Amino acid sequence: MLKQSSLAETIDLLSKLIVFNSYDFQAFLNKLIRLILKIIPVESCLIYFYDREKKELILIASKQPHQKLLGKIKLKWGEGITGWVAANKKTAVLTKQAYKDNRFKFFKELPEDRFEAFLSVPIIDREGVVGVINLQNKTPFQFTKDQVRGIEAVVKIIASAFEKIALERKVDHLKMKLEERKIIERAKGILMVEKNIDENKAFALLRTEAMQKRKTLKDIAEAVVLVYGITLPQSNQS
Repeated sequence: MLKQSSLAETIDLLSKLIVFNSYDFQAFLNKLIRLILKIIPVESCLIYFYDREKKELILIASKQPHQKLLGKIKLKWGEGITGWVAANKKTAVLTKQAYKDNRFKFFKELPEDRFEAFLSVPIIDREGVVGVINLQNKTPFQFTKDQVRGIEAVVKIIASAFEKIALERKVDHLKMKLEERKIIERAKGILMVEKNIDENKAFALLRTEAMQKRKTLKDIAEAVVLVYGITLPQSNQS
C-alpha cells in the first residue's frame, strides 16, 4: 500500500495526466513514468508506442538516460516479451530470471539491461493496442496483485492520450507523403521543361539519380527545385 504522502502525490500526478496536452507528449510520458514508479518502485520503466503503419513497437520513453536510443529500439509484433504482450493483449508478470524466459529479447545496445523481474502491460484503446509499458528490476521483485491492478488501471485512463498521438502521427504521415508528392511533381515538371522530355522520362531520371546517389526521391527532387526552380514560372510546374 502507498503511504499517505505518496498516495496524495500519486493522485496529483494522475490528475495532471488526465489533462493531456498533445503538443507536449514527451512531458506527458515523463509524468507517466513518475506515476508508474510511485505505484511500483522498480529500477527501470520503458514505454513503447505501437506504430500501426509500420507494425512496430518503438521505444519512446525511459526512466534510464537512453535518449540516443529513443525511437531506435524497435520490436516487431509478437517479438520479445513486449511484442508477446501486445499481440496477446495480456499482462506478463515475471518475478525473477526474466532474462531466461524464451520470449525475452536482449538488446546489444543495452548491455546493462539484464533484468530479473519484468512486468509488461499493454496499452489498449478502442482500435486495439497502442503501446506497452515495461517495468524491470535487476533483482527479483514480487509484484503484488494490487500493484499490477494499479498499473492496469492507470493504463486504461491514459490510453486515450496514446490514441490521440496515434491519430496525430497518422495525420502527420499523410501530410508528409503529400508534401513529398508535391515536391516530386514539381521536380518532374521542371525536368520536362529543362530537358524537353515527357513525364515518365522525368520520373525515371529522378529515380535513377536517387539510386546512384543513394538518396531518397524527395532529396533529389528538392535539389532539382533548388537548382532550377527559381528560374521557372510556377505555371510550368505540376
